[in-house]
Formats: sequence, structure tokens, C-alpha cells
Amino acid sequence: MLEPHNDPTQSAERLAALHSYDILDTPREPEFDELVDLAAKICGTPISVVNLIENDRQWFKAEVGLGIRETPLDVSICRHVLLQPGLTIISDLRDDPRMCANPLVTAESGLRFYAGCLLETPEGHGLGTLCILDTAPRKLSKDQQSALKTLANQVMAQMELRRSLKQKTKLLQEKELLLKEVNHRTKNNLQLIIGLLQLQLRRLTDPEAIAALTDTSRRIMSISAVHETLYQEDNVGVVDAASYLAQIIAGVAATAPHGTRFESDMESIVLPLDSAIPLALIVNELLTNALKYAYTAFASRQVLIILKKEGDTLYLTVADDGKGLPADFDYLKGRSLGMKIIASLARQLAADVSFFDNRPGLKCVVAFKADQRAIN
Repeated sequence: MLEPHNDPTQSAERLAALHSYDILDTPREPEFDELVDLAAKICGTPISVVNLIENDRQWFKAEVGLGIRETPLDVSICRHVLLQPGLTIISDLRDDPRMCANPLVTAESGLRFYAGCLLETPEGHGLGTLCILDTAPRKLSKDQQSALKTLANQVMAQMELRRSLKQKTKLLQEKELLLKEVNHRTKNNLQLIIGLLQLQLRRLTDPEAIAALTDTSRRIMSISAVHETLYQEDNVGVVDAASYLAQIIAGVAATAPHGTRFESDMESIVLPLDSAIPLALIVNELLTNALKYAYTAFASRQVLIILKKEGDTLYLTVADDGKGLPADFDYLKGRSLGMKIIASLARQLAADVSFFDNRPGLKCVVAFKADQRAIN
């Protein structure tokens, strides 16, 4: 029997490496079952297993010819080869002093032949083996030995793939949590700025200054709405356009003149952050401009917002029933800050912006191609 300090099964480093693969006690999988089945057929043996050696048991990820998932460690044959890299062949287990007293060997019609290829991590830790067993002594041909080594390499490749996917999933989860926290804090910081602007507005008496700060506050609210939606979404980094645009419309409606009606028809379209923020700001500018310039003081107001997707192109339409276009209107040469902002945001989206006389009113259509990964 191995002394504890010489027993490789009790190595803390080896056990940590084994547990890092997160494979113990997982269900059977075809990727492993097919490899043990192939090993048994190539080598002509009734038993083939992928076993992993824990500190107190031998657990089988896949097996042919046993019908069980684990055995106590003290009857494990493979535990004795954890320090032997490559392929270990024992033609007759009764002749090996380590195995001859094993109850699996001494039993009538017990095990006689063993061949196991070490499942070894890149760091050199033996985790278990891909092994084949028979109830009669025998040998393996060179081709069978080579095949067994190749199949063992495939077992390790499957395990490395599992570990890599687990690590990437963990990193992705950590990244998503970090992004959620960033969006939450950004939203809170923007809300703080809005609050400071609101305090400043209460002290102002100059109509132009009040209008300028109100517009600035609305723009910041639009960005805040995107980050609020990002924080709430399960899929971090993208947002549902209909959801966050509804928040922006509600924000503008809260300060609109009495009797203003907002109607919307928006498809549920997922957008990445670098498209969502410019689009939100464009909607804010178009709604604000409509309320400022489209109507006389006591006119009823109706504004329509439409968001549709046709193919890979998104179409945003904002239409009012106000006074319509001035005779000399030129969007690209517009001197107002709002038009300059819209032009700048349109360049960020690589969007085409068109204004039409709606008779009555004005219609603006913004068309751009969104990230296919986001909208499909």
C-alpha cells in the first residue's frame, strides 16, 4: 500500500487541477462514450473506461462493460499509474506485485489484462486514464497501442475544451456584471447632473438661459435612459430600442404644453450601445424642435414616432402636424444647435436624414444600417 506522503492521489495540486475541469459527477456524454467504445473495439477488449481519480474514489466519465459509475479508491488499478506518463501495459495483473492482491484480480474470472494511457494536464498532473481491461492475459499490437494513445489525447482535448468554455463563460459573466455596474453608475451620475441642472433652472430668470439649460437637461436624460435600459437588460451591451425610446418620449411629454399628444409605433429592435445613444439623442432633438417651432402658442399638437426595420435598414420617422417646412430650409446648413446636433449624430450612425413637408406639418426620416449581430 502507498504511504500517504507517496500517494499521488492525495496531491493537493493534482486534485485542484482535476476539480478545475468541473467534470466529476456530470452526466454521460456522447463525445466520451464514443471514445471508450472505439477503444474497446480497436483493442478487442470487453471493458474500456475513462476514469478520473479523486482522493477517495475512482469515477468513470464513460465506460463500456462495467455498468457502474465509480468504485472505491482502494480497488483502483489506475491509481498506481498516475506517475507513469504515456501508456502502461500489464499483460497479466496477477504477475504485478501492486495488483495481485486486488479483489478485482483475485476474484474468479477476475481481471487479468490492463492497458491505460495517462490523462495528463499541460502542467503535468495525472488525472486518470483511458484504459482497457480483459479477463484474460494478452498483448497489444503497435497499431493498437498507437490508437489508444490517440484516443487518450482526444479525451484530454475534450476535457480541455470543457475547461476553456467554463473559463470563458465565467469571464463573460464577470464582464456582464461589470458592464451592468458601469451602466448603473453612469445612469446615477447623469441623474445627479440632471438634478444639479434642475436646481440651477429654478434660479434663472433669463428665458434664453432657461431654454438652453432645459434642452441640455433633456439631452442628458436621453443618454441616462439608454444606460438605465442597459442596466435592466439581461443581454448586457445591447438594448431594446422601443423600450428606451418610450422612456425618452415620456420625458419630453412630461414637459410638453397641455394638449400635446404623442403617438408611437415602434418595433422591438435590439441595438448596440454605439447606435442606441445617437438614436436616442436624435429622437430627443426632433421632438424638442417640433414642440418649439412647429406650432403657434395655442395650437393643438400631435407628434408621431415610428421605428421600423426593413431588411438590414432601420427607419426612424418623427412627424408633426404643425406649420411645416420654412421656404428656405436646408438641414445641412441649418444654424440652430438642434440641427447641428442632429447632423453630427447622423454622421455617427452613417445615417441618411430627410425632411419632408407633410401637409400639414413636417416629417423627418432617419435611415441607417444597424449592426446585424444586434438586430437579427
